[in-house]
Amino acid sequence: MLNKRCRHGAAALGSHMYVAGGYDGSGFLSGVEVFSSASAQWSLLVAMNTRRSRVSLVSTAGRLYAVGGYDGQSNLSSVEMYNPDTNRWIFMAPMVSHEGGVGVSCIPLQPV
Repeated sequence: MLNKRCRHGAAALGSHMYVAGGYDGSGFLSGVEVFSSASAQWSLLVAMNTRRSRVSLVSTAGRLYAVGGYDGQSNLSSVEMYNPDTNRWIFMAPMVSHEGGVGVSCIPLQPV
C-alpha cells in the first residue's frame, strides 16, 4: 500500500480491493486506497468525510459502506457510502448507537 496503516477496513468491489481509514501510528485516517488487479498497483481514492479507525468496510450492490469506527475521541455511529460512479462518499442514516467494535457482512440473496 502507499501509506502504512493498521485498524483499517478492507473490502473487495468488482476487481478492486479497497482499504479505508485506520491508524498510522500518529493519527487517525480518513484516506482510502484501492488496489487494481488489472494494473497490480495501489492508488489513492477520495477520502471519507470522517476519520475512522476500527472501521468496518463492506460492499454490496456496487457500493462501499464504511460503518462505525473510532475517530480518536469517540466511537462513531455514522455510516458513509462510496459510489464509484461519482467518486464521492456521502453520509447515510447512522446506527442507533455504537459502544465498541462493529462487524458487518453482506450475503446476496437470490429471488426464489
